[in-house]
Parts: sequence; structure tokens; C-alpha cells
Amino acid sequence: MLQSKTLDRLTLQNLLNAYCYETGRGQIVPPDQQDALQKQLSQGKPILVLSLAPQDTTMAVPVDRVSQLGQHRLAAMPSVLSKTTLETNNERKWLQPSAMSLAALIIEDIVYRHKGDVLLDANGVLKRWIESYQGLQIILEHRSDEIDDIVEAQQDFIQTEQSLIYGHAMHPTPKGRDGFYGDEWAKYAPETNSETQLHYWLVHPDFIVEEFVDGDSITAELKLQLFNLSGASQGEMSAYQRQLIEQYPDHKLLPLHPWQATFLQQHAWYQRLLEQGQLFDLGTLGWYLHPTTSVRTLAAFDAPWMFKLSLSVAITNSVRINLPKECKRGMHACRIWRSDYGETLSREYDTIAVLNDPAWIALRVDGKIIDETICILRDNPFTESMQVTNLASLSQDHPTRLTNRLATLFKSIHKRTDEPLEQIAAQWFATYLQVAFIPLMHLYYQHGIGFEVHQQNSLIELQDGYPVKFWARDNQGFGYIAEYAMPLIDAYPELISEGECVIPEDFADARFAYYLVGNTIFGLITAIARTQLVSEAALLATFRDCLLDLERQYPHRSLFDLLLRSPTLPFKGNLMTRLHALDELTAPVETQSIYVDIPNPLSASSV
Repeated sequence: MLQSKTLDRLTLQNLLNAYCYETGRGQIVPPDQQDALQKQLSQGKPILVLSLAPQDTTMAVPVDRVSQLGQHRLAAMPSVLSKTTLETNNERKWLQPSAMSLAALIIEDIVYRHKGDVLLDANGVLKRWIESYQGLQIILEHRSDEIDDIVEAQQDFIQTEQSLIYGHAMHPTPKGRDGFYGDEWAKYAPETNSETQLHYWLVHPDFIVEEFVDGDSITAELKLQLFNLSGASQGEMSAYQRQLIEQYPDHKLLPLHPWQATFLQQHAWYQRLLEQGQLFDLGTLGWYLHPTTSVRTLAAFDAPWMFKLSLSVAITNSVRINLPKECKRGMHACRIWRSDYGETLSREYDTIAVLNDPAWIALRVDGKIIDETICILRDNPFTESMQVTNLASLSQDHPTRLTNRLATLFKSIHKRTDEPLEQIAAQWFATYLQVAFIPLMHLYYQHGIGFEVHQQNSLIELQDGYPVKFWARDNQGFGYIAEYAMPLIDAYPELISEGECVIPEDFADARFAYYLVGNTIFGLITAIARTQLVSEAALLATFRDCLLDLERQYPHRSLFDLLLRSPTLPFKGNLMTRLHALDELTAPVETQSIYVDIPNPLSASSV
């Protein structure tokens, strides 16, 4: 019963927070301002109250933690009071419908208010919400006996990658994975502590395209690495696999996600290549890899690379298919950071590091790259002894207790140093700004490099509990600002022609304001404030002072004017993006997501 209530509350919490932030509707009523009817519901806590159309329904829910940055933590399930109930029942009474009914009411409100403007995909969003609900149910069932592990102070990279329990706090369907059915969901989910081997095809070289920054042939290097594995527990080749590879020494290996390998067998080209002897299905072999937060990127400490694989599954906002232009972006970024220029950057900004993607492999049939087969190989620098965490896992609440991993970290620092907890919390945030945010801003203005690092792609290396290095991953999302990156663009003109990743300053400012501030910094501020050791207001003031100091170094820049003085900030509306049925990987970059304007908590009028 407890698990069911937790499941209902968490899935509705994400949806409600997305709704309120993206629409600007919803009101927090503190206990001393509540009427008698609201006090029946509130348990002495603040309540979040919404008026929903078209049925003129009031929805309300007590809140354990109120956030001015939108990430409220619900204390219970929402209840409703309809106009019909008030007119026909002298005893005014809150009703508590099922979680699905409540989700439908929230989605229907938006659709009704946009009636006549645009056709919104309400049914599709509700379907995705139900799938996400079912996904979280699987996670809670698998992790119920070890759920407290997600707030342990000491965690390695893979542990944190597999501990993002209920996902993006401002996304309505964070665990939606349309394409995984039955046992597949748990089998390939990071949150169930799963592991899997890759599936390999042995393919005639005429049908393979590959690129490798660090050598002549990534397929040759991959084959060598797999041949050197020893012992069945390490994924050693079977006699059949070894014999087939030795029989066709010029053929190349193509790694695939095992789900994807099965999915692709339905294509006519697969059967044709198989029948012509141009392709041999080797099955699974190699390292036992763990899915990371993105699901389709797999990692293991003993593997030479991480593997970012195409996966024809709709995860959150997109079907996760790698595209050739993304591969090119990754290669160009890798070449830059491997060059003398990049080495200079690494020395100058020694708290910033990049997880590069130095290679990719794909099948090419009839002269066309099959996007669904693209495998990107990523640097794998982390060891079990390193404390590396993505910010999304670090910042999430415990599902059932009013705590998070940051609270545990602060206590461990206090035990070691005996410093006051309140001082530690404030110092931790200030250290993060020095280690990560400030150097990223210098890279932005001095070199024109912009990182699309939301919380999931922001990796923090910890030492003695404090941040010491920021690792940026997913370099296909790096952008080069036209106004500041001319030396780089002149040296690498392919950034424009192949990578399509040179962007104007005004566009970069808007994306930077969301990804690095609205998503990452605001999410981190909320998480630190959840510990009750320092308030969101105090942390926002610290951040504002940081921005003012940076503005003195880079005066008259539009980004600082936006962050410090605009009454609103652009914020990616994941709920509206889903209702408009946009796929972020295939839509044009200017229209791939719906952005909404949110009140700016950093503007002078908000301080």
C-alpha cells in the first residue's frame, strides 16, 4: 500500500509541477490563509490549489516543501472539489479520484484552454504518463529493499547513473519508454541495476562506415579488445564467434544494443545482407555493461569505452536514434579537445573536463547510412574509486523520506570537519560555482564554447564531499557561438558545414539560460534548500552576486541582462513539448521544443 501511494504521489508530483511552472497557474496557500474547507485537507501544511477547466474543478494538495523555483514536494495525493459537488451536496467534501483521473483532469485543462488555437495530443500524453507510471512501478518494486542506497554519501559513477529513481523533476513522463514491453523494461533499465552485453554483427567492409580520432580503425581496435578478453565471466568469445571472425578477417564488427538488434531484423536489408553472406549475426559477447541514465548509453569500469547506441524507443521527448550530424559534432568536439588548443583549454580551466566521443560505427546500405545502427564510442575515464555523480541523481529527493543525498554529504563533511552544517551547505554551493559555473562562463565568452549541460549531462567529481571537477558529457550538444568562436570556426569550418553547431549569441543565450541556469543551477538550489540548512532565497542571492561579478568582467553582454534584469526567463516546457508531439532529435533546432516564460527569481524586482 505504501508503495502504491508513493507511486501515485511521485507521478502526479512531476506532472503537477510541470503544469504549474509552464502555465503560471496554481497558488500556494499557507496555513494561516486557508479557509475551513482547505484546512480539512492541509494537515497544517501549505496547500497547492488549482482551478481546472472545463469542469470547473478545484484541485488541492498539501505540500511538504514549497519551492519558489517550481519543484514542490507533495505531502499526499491531490483531492478535488467540483462545482457539481458544491451545488448538489450540502456537505462540502473533498473527493480523491484515482491517479489516472487526476492526470487526465490536468491534461484536459490545458487542451481546453488551447481549444481552437492548436491541436494538442492529449491522448498521447496520457498514454505516455501511464507508461511512465508503470515504469516507476517496476523501479520501486526492484529497489524497495535498497531504496536508501540512493542517498548514500559514497557512490561511484555507475551507482549514481542507476539511481535516478523518478527522473526529471519537471517532466510529466520521465520514465516513459515506448517500445519496451513486458520483461524488456526491467531488463534494460538502469534503475533496476541491470547489465547486458552488446549484440554484434560481423559485416563486409563495403557496408560499414566508421571514424576514429585516436587511430586508423575503431572496428579493428574493437576486435582486438574483444579478442583480448579472457574468461566467460568477462564476456570471452565462444568458439563459434571466434571461428567466424577468423574466417572473415576483413569483415568489421558493428555493436548494437541487444533490443535494437532484434528490432532491426524485421528490415528487408537485414535479410538481404544475411542471405548474401555480407552479414553474420554473432549474438551477444564482450563486456557486461550497465545502462546509464539515458538508457541507451552503456558503461562498465573494465570496458575501454562507453557505448552510445541507437535505440528505437521513445524515451521522454524523443526516439533515441543517433544521427550522422551528431556523430560529426562529436568528432569535431573531440578533435578540438585533443588538439593543442584543447590541451591549453584543459590547463587553463583545470576544473572542467569533457567526456569525448572519439569514434562511431554504422551500417551503410545502398550508399545510405542506416541511422538506427549508429554506435558512438565515448571516453571511459572513471574508476570505481572515483566519486563521480550526475547532478540529476545527486539532486533528487528520497522517494519516501524528507531527505536527499546532499543532506548525507553535508553530514559526512560535518563529521570530518566539525564545521556547522549551515556553513557547509552554503560553502558547497559556492564551491560548485567556482568549480563549474564560473569556468563555463569564461569558456563561453573567451572561446565561444557553449555546453548544453542539463543536470543529467552535468557530472561532478567529488573529493571529501565537495566538488573538485565538472565533467561535461554528450558533446553532440556543444555549441559554438558565432560572435566569440571565430578562431575555432576558422580552424574547423566543418563546425558549420557538417556539424551544424555554430549558433548566434541570442539563440545561445536563451539555451544557456535554460540548460545551465534554469535546469541545472535552479535544480541544484532547490535540492540544497531541501536540506533545510539554507534557503532558496539565500542561495539565489549568492548566485546573483556571482552573476554580477561576472558581468563586471564581461560588461554589456545580453546574457547577463537577461538573467539579472528580465522579468521572465525562457524555460523548456516538457509538458507542452509533449502535447505538441515534438521529437527533439528530429525537429529543427529552433522549433524542437516548446519554451515558456517563467518569472525570473534573479531579477531586481524579485530580490
